[in-house]
Amino acid sequence: MAHPKKRKSKSKTRKRRNSKKIQIINLYKDKLSKQFHVYHRGILIDQTIYYKGRVFNKD
Repeated sequence: MAHPKKRKSKSKTRKRRNSKKIQIINLYKDKLSKQFHVYHRGILIDQTIYYKGRVFNKD
């Protein structure tokens, strides 16, 4: 199993962790339901699934 040859300092670890930023999620306003949701994801409202401005059915 791989392991580091030397111990890393707290400051090195904190610098590495600090470089990762929170990404802003793109939201999309659905045409039929008028609600915001994440791109390429359906939204469930009152047992109806909306996707790309249309009602999605499994039939």
